[in-house]
Amino acid sequence: MQFAIKNNRVLLDDQDFVLLSGAIHYFRTLPEQWCERLQMLKSCGFNAVETYVAWHLHEKKEGVFDFSGRLDLAAFIRLAQAMGLLVILRPGPYICSECDLGGMPGWLLGKPGIRLRCSNTVFLEYARRYLREVMAQVRPLLCTNGGPVIAIQVENEYGSYGRDKAYLRAIADCIRENGGDVQLFTSDGAAEVLLDAGTLPDIPATVNYRNHPRQNLSVFAGIDTGYANAPVTMELWNGKAWHWGKTPFHHDEEEVAQDYREILEDGSSVNSYMFHGGTNFGFTSGANFFGGQYCPLLTSYEVDSLLDEGGNPTEKYIAVQRVMEEFRPGSTAPASRNPARAYPEIRCTGFVPLSDVLDQVSAPVHLPLPEPMEYFGQSFGFIHYKTTIQPFQSGSYIFREMRDRAMVFLNGAPVATVYRNDGDQKVYLNVQEPDSTLEILVENMGRINYGTEMEKETRGMRSFMLENGNRQLGEWEVRPLPLEEDWAKFPFRELEAFSAVPGFYRAVLTVEEEPLDTWLEFPAGIRGYVQVNGFNIGRYWHIGPQRTLYIPRPLLRKGENEITVFELHGLRSPVLRFSDHRILDPMAPMPAE
Repeated sequence: MQFAIKNNRVLLDDQDFVLLSGAIHYFRTLPEQWCERLQMLKSCGFNAVETYVAWHLHEKKEGVFDFSGRLDLAAFIRLAQAMGLLVILRPGPYICSECDLGGMPGWLLGKPGIRLRCSNTVFLEYARRYLREVMAQVRPLLCTNGGPVIAIQVENEYGSYGRDKAYLRAIADCIRENGGDVQLFTSDGAAEVLLDAGTLPDIPATVNYRNHPRQNLSVFAGIDTGYANAPVTMELWNGKAWHWGKTPFHHDEEEVAQDYREILEDGSSVNSYMFHGGTNFGFTSGANFFGGQYCPLLTSYEVDSLLDEGGNPTEKYIAVQRVMEEFRPGSTAPASRNPARAYPEIRCTGFVPLSDVLDQVSAPVHLPLPEPMEYFGQSFGFIHYKTTIQPFQSGSYIFREMRDRAMVFLNGAPVATVYRNDGDQKVYLNVQEPDSTLEILVENMGRINYGTEMEKETRGMRSFMLENGNRQLGEWEVRPLPLEEDWAKFPFRELEAFSAVPGFYRAVLTVEEEPLDTWLEFPAGIRGYVQVNGFNIGRYWHIGPQRTLYIPRPLLRKGENEITVFELHGLRSPVLRFSDHRILDPMAPMPAE
């Protein structure tokens, strides 16, 4: 099988072809659910699936690559082939996708002399190594080798970041040198300034936009990229990412259906972004930077897609499917829904403070001054700083390069919580006793995933100093806390009175029949994370708009299931409740912390 974009045409085996693709990210769903999600894509009338490749997950630790479980890219591609779908691959190395640091590993920021996304020798060394690993996984699955992968993207919307043709050329050459003999392409916004910076003259360009395909593709056709541009939309934005504390955006389904109508009437090709968003499990969601404000993204990556987070058809799905069937009779099939259950409420019966397990999860490193996560090769989670302070050192203190949220404790008692967006980040320390213990716990809430601010996105802090800047505290004990362990194995004690310190709460959910999908309503705390049988299902925050965490049924088992909550400010109630649907508050209140 041969696929090509040339002479203003999209060709499959030298015949004109309409590529109708939908984006489903293998790493945002579980392997047991891939078949269901792909079947829904096919039932909606699509003939291909597109996925990014998540460098930040495949190489969480430098030099250690993981392509297993939900990261088994090759298994996802083989399944798509078995279901009769073509595959578009977008390996980056930068993917944006609202992932932490745009899908690049956070530990890159700790490398001396590195500059991201350019022909910087340090960055290219790591990017090439990553691409070699990816190509080793997918090379047998390229269409030139009998597989379903018909095309590979070079970088991602590079014209929105910089202009370095040597860098783009290096990425394209690396893909080709490692067996990528399928159609390469770039994708950028449909504007001359973006296409000028983000394209190469020997590689076809594609475009990304929201609404009005004819208008955008007409603009695209009139821009000279050095290549005969075929009418291919690589990202037709069906929705928009959702942020904590912000009203969710809804893209009207009839507008989206009209976009597909125009595309099908004109015989152009399209990739739906997103067809199914899925979930930013664990610590992996990114952030944006709007108007000088840091805006972290939700755990849910439903992003107003055609399929909701649980893989169920939305009104948008039905509207698009109707258009598909009109223009391609027989290409669609009835949509199915995944059953879900609101399990009975349970109670947390065990508790252990974070302070009690520090030695179990991290060895201390003694340093003269604080260093950020990346100094230790850490990408995700938390970092803990500890030092000794004397009464004569009392005063008003400020942070240097603190990101994103710091909790300050004096002799184990909470003193202050400081957030990156706070206009006043001063912390007053009233030290009463000699050799008092000062602790600072800093959380990575998600690195910025778009724009040049990414290069500044180290996590943790670099100094804690008096407000006048004349003196800083030294002699720190630092502990990186990726928190990748199974929290249920911590030494819990019986939960008694409320405690306002960070800690882990244990509960048991008993499932008597075959498990079904469910949603955990946010625990009665302020901010934290939840593990289900050792799997981190993500972050919650009382400011909304997300009010539930999705628990896919493959995470549950018949019998007892360990539910572990890591709450940063103490649970006000030990009761955990479940829902049979996701709860999203359209107008999220923003109470003070």
